[in-house]
Amino acid sequence: MSLHEKFEAGMADCDIEAVASCFHEDFQMIMHSDGGSALSKADWKKMFSSVIDKLRRDDVRCIYENDDIMVVHFIGIFPNGARDAVMWVGTKKDGLIIRAETGSTSLSY
Repeated sequence: MSLHEKFEAGMADCDIEAVASCFHEDFQMIMHSDGGSALSKADWKKMFSSVIDKLRRDDVRCIYENDDIMVVHFIGIFPNGARDAVMWVGTKKDGLIIRAETGSTSLSY
């Protein structure tokens, strides 16, 4: 099973521990919407554990994955009805995601 498949299985099951197991202990998620601050693995788990069952992602597909990187695209649908096209990029170390960044474009008009 690829890391992307493992990650997506955890997301489908709303299993925060399964998703977090895909992250390196030194994981950082860069928050561009917050001036470039970074969430640690523990911070990510705390933040996403309360919303993982509320996240809706359609048309999820892995654009590319190798030993160094995982690039995923999906349509994110938010509780307020907003829809974004999201590019999620995770760089890897030791077979796990060590850094994640996203970019999104609003599809709501």
